[in-house]
Amino acid sequence: MTRSVISYSMLIQTIKPTPVLNTPDFSFAFGGKTGNQIHATEKGHPYHYEFVALKGTRFQVEEILSEICFRVSCSFYPGELFIDRRFTKPAKKSSSPLLPPLNVILKRMKKLLGIPYVWGGNWSTGIPETLSFYPPKAPLDPRTEIIWTFRGLDCSGLLFEAARGATPRNTSQLLNFGKALKISNLTSNQMASIVLPLDMIIYPGHVLFVLDSCTTIESKSPFGVTCGNLKCRLEEILSEKKPVDDLPENANASNFFQIRRFII
Repeated sequence: MTRSVISYSMLIQTIKPTPVLNTPDFSFAFGGKTGNQIHATEKGHPYHYEFVALKGTRFQVEEILSEICFRVSCSFYPGELFIDRRFTKPAKKSSSPLLPPLNVILKRMKKLLGIPYVWGGNWSTGIPETLSFYPPKAPLDPRTEIIWTFRGLDCSGLLFEAARGATPRNTSQLLNFGKALKISNLTSNQMASIVLPLDMIIYPGHVLFVLDSCTTIESKSPFGVTCGNLKCRLEEILSEKKPVDDLPENANASNFFQIRRFII
């Protein structure tokens, strides 16, 4: 693919939920070597998926790479990103999404129970246009079709959809979102007694949410969106990680976890 660097500034916005990739090679991202596979990691996660930009998301066009491919950037998500211009139009003035009331976010989360896990997914109804824009060269098996159309949620995508894009998209960003609770040296029972609905139990690579005084909700591979017993999930995490008030800077952060609360 030939790159042609543009010499002018252009703002665009999405007209519908839009796949955002980390490669300009859409035909390989949707098709792989056989034309009907999704290029995936060893864990089966789509290698080139970043997230789904919700309708009205604004991007700065950095390069026009082809008739359909833009290299873009945005204020809320780092990295080199690529989108299909057929999902976009010139941008109009827009405001940042407002965080819905917490009870609304929780109600939306409950409705997402049973949605499959898809890395990079944050729009549970999916993007059916991917089947016509990037048609597979052979019939897809059911799981591949779900991934091909982004019809699922990853762990932080569960919150991102329920909050309609008003929260950070990745766990790495959620690690600095809200306020950390004081949980160092607490037991699972003690932690369960101080959490509130929508508190985030979070560590690098995964986040789950307190649904009520007894229940958590999360999207986890390969199970999808499920509920769990709050104390049991805390005990499981405690068996592998240490609770901290602040993640240490000079240590393997994956060995620790936090509980963070939204600040409203």
